[in-house]
Amino acid sequence: MKTQGYIKLISSADNNENSVLQLNILPGEKTPWHFHTLFSETFEVLKGTLEVGKGKDIHYLKKGDIVTIAPNEKHYYHNISNEECRVTTTLNPGNKNFENSMFILKGLAKDGLANTAGTSRKFSDLVLFIYLSNSRMVGFQKIAEPVFNFFAKAAIKNGSLNKLIKRYCNSPI
Repeated sequence: MKTQGYIKLISSADNNENSVLQLNILPGEKTPWHFHTLFSETFEVLKGTLEVGKGKDIHYLKKGDIVTIAPNEKHYYHNISNEECRVTTTLNPGNKNFENSMFILKGLAKDGLANTAGTSRKFSDLVLFIYLSNSRMVGFQKIAEPVFNFFAKAAIKNGSLNKLIKRYCNSPI
């Protein structure tokens, strides 16, 4: 039996607080190298193990380990184990768009609309996730950012974002 996506909002930017989310990272789930400009991101491993690239270092985190990524610091995460990893992610300051992006991502995965790495299969959903999560690319992928932003803004304008928020952000996953 395959483990499903799990996410729970502990504290929200809606209340002028840090965004605190508890979520699982499934085996093989990963992000590419990226950075955020608007907030720091702290990962605390509650269960399992997680590989986290931070700057020039790679950390192998286990239960109880914590790592904080500063704004503009490049990073990635990857569950290289065969077991679910459960983490608490804290954004300082909180960011409602990031909160929504994570609910959308986990909802798409639950509906079978993401690959095993956790990436949306639909291009418009992918660019909306990148846009909402304030993810900035590094290296050669950076050249795609203007294109991704163009398509994300088009998807917002045509109502795609509102549909995703209505479907995935108003009920627990």
